[in-house]
Amino acid sequence: MRDLIVLEKRKVFAEKLILAISFSLLLALLSQIRIPLPFTPVPLTLQTLGVLFIGYFLGGKLGLFSVTVYLIFGGLGLPFFSGLKGGLTVLAGPTGGYLIGFAFAVYLIGLAKERGLLSSWFGTFLIGLFAHLIIYAFGALWFYSGFMQFSPYKTFAELFKFTVYPFIPVDILKSAIFASAISLHNRIRG
Repeated sequence: MRDLIVLEKRKVFAEKLILAISFSLLLALLSQIRIPLPFTPVPLTLQTLGVLFIGYFLGGKLGLFSVTVYLIFGGLGLPFFSGLKGGLTVLAGPTGGYLIGFAFAVYLIGLAKERGLLSSWFGTFLIGLFAHLIIYAFGALWFYSGFMQFSPYKTFAELFKFTVYPFIPVDILKSAIFASAISLHNRIRG
């Protein structure tokens, strides 16, 4: 009986590990769907939409693990980041703060689901927007602390024009897509 319990626990662990790695690969794929912007090193991508769905489907802890695997694989040099890039230079570069923000955003989404906050379209939409705000905060602060001296922008307000404002309309749309997909998923599940 004890061997059966141990075997079942190993099976569950293996399934969760495979699921987390699969979602990491999905995030790497979504990272390649990108639109470069001429005035910023930060492209428009579908990464943040992937982060929202990972948090929803995997929950806070497993979602965080999945994004951490994505960051580790990318940091080790696999072409997981936008533009088929990888390596510690990407994590330490101008977009590194956004990437780190993914971990906090995915955990927020997972936690919100576990607490029942994603049961309505509007609630899901607002949580999606809040997750994007977390990513913006990490991205802007990272850029401000490490790259401001190399940019033509000298104030925090100017920095926001460069690191946050261009992404707001698209991320509002991503949050609406996320909320609509989750609402449909909840209706189908019954």
